Amino acid sequence: MNEKLQYASMLEIPVSTCTVSVKEQKKKGLFKKKKQQNTEAVKEELIEKVNEEVENPFSLLPEEKEEKIQEQTESTVNIKQEKKQKGSKLKFSVIGLQLVIIGVLLATIFLTNAVYPDSGVNVFLRGMLGMEKEQMVDSRVYSDFAPVISLNEGSVTMQDGVMSFSGNDSVYAPCDGTVTSLEKGEDGKYTMEITHNANFKTVIGGLEYAYAGAGETIYYNIPVGYVGDGQTSMCFTNADGSIISNYTIVDNQVVWAV
Repeated sequence: MNEKLQYASMLEIPVSTCTVSVKEQKKKGLFKKKKQQNTEAVKEELIEKVNEEVENPFSLLPEEKEEKIQEQTESTVNIKQEKKQKGSKLKFSVIGLQLVIIGVLLATIFLTNAVYPDSGVNVFLRGMLGMEKEQMVDSRVYSDFAPVISLNEGSVTMQDGVMSFSGNDSVYAPCDGTVTSLEKGEDGKYTMEITHNANFKTVIGGLEYAYAGAGETIYYNIPVGYVGDGQTSMCFTNADGSIISNYTIVDNQVVWAV
């Protein structure tokens, strides 16, 4: 016996019987033949409809329902996984395409720079480097500086722009700069040249001790040497090396006459 019918009988579903009768059609004319009805076909159609109505609430057994639900769940999961895989592939393909385009552009730029020295990129880079170099150049003239003489003003004498002083004391540079020359004379004393920029330098002579060597950076508030019992001199020079004389000293501050 069919399992579905067994399940229906267990639930005590009543079984109904019926008799199928076919109504004869009225004759509409004298010469029309009587159309024979297919009684068996009508009966089969009626039985199918009744069976569908009866079996519909219990069309699936519990085991079949569980299997169908599982199949639907697996199908849904598979569809989601396929969509996710397709989305990942599409995402990776787009990223890969972008990387390829970037690589091609970089290769084109490098080849263009190597083959054409006057290419737009090279000209732009040269312009940027030139601007930076130009900005780093100190084009100030001596009158743009404000030197400070860290000595007792009463002990200083001046002649033609050369300051002379004596006494046991430390010597300071008038401005920050770099030691560009340090020479020791026959008398054992040092002469130090300090470059502040290409247009302004300080020369200190008669140092008994030098605290900085050539190439070292010095600052105005740190001693550069020491003077003993002898006489020390200091003067300023401009771009052509000539001594600058148009200044006076007021409160240890150099005042330019220009």
